[in-house]
Amino acid sequence: MNEITSITVWGWFVLAAVLIGLEMLLPGAFMIWLGLAAAATGLVNLFLPMDWPLALLLFAILGVIFAFVGRRISAGVDAGDKEQPFLNRRADALIGQSFTLSEPIVNGEGRIRIGDTVWHLRGPDADAGTRIKVVRVVGGRLVVE
Repeated sequence: MNEITSITVWGWFVLAAVLIGLEMLLPGAFMIWLGLAAAATGLVNLFLPMDWPLALLLFAILGVIFAFVGRRISAGVDAGDKEQPFLNRRADALIGQSFTLSEPIVNGEGRIRIGDTVWHLRGPDADAGTRIKVVRVVGGRLVVE
C-alpha cells in the first residue's frame, strides 16, 4: 500500500468523524448516514486500495444506500404517531363529539369542563344543560353548534 492510499483511508475516517459530529450539532438526521457511508468507504479502501475517483463514486453510492435505509428506519420510528394521532392535538379529538353545557354560552363565548380540562367555546348563545356538538377548533377554542 502506498503512502497516498493510506492517507486517503484515514481521510475517509476523519470525514466520517466530522459528519457524525455535525449530526450531533445540527438538527435533522441526515449527516449520520453520510458519516456511515464515509466510514464504510474507508473500510473498503483499507482492504481494497482504490484511486480517489473510484472511492468518491463508492462514497456517493453508499451515501444514497445509507440514506434510503435510514429513511426506512425512521419511518418505522414515526409509526407511533398513527397509534395516538391526537397526542399533541387534544382539541382535534373532540371534533364531532357532543357534550352538555354546565355553564351558559353568552355573547358567543363560554366554557365547558371536559375531563380534567376547561375548554373555551365559541358558538350560539345557549343555556346551561343544552347539548352542544363540537364542529371544529380555531385557535385552541372549540367551535360548537
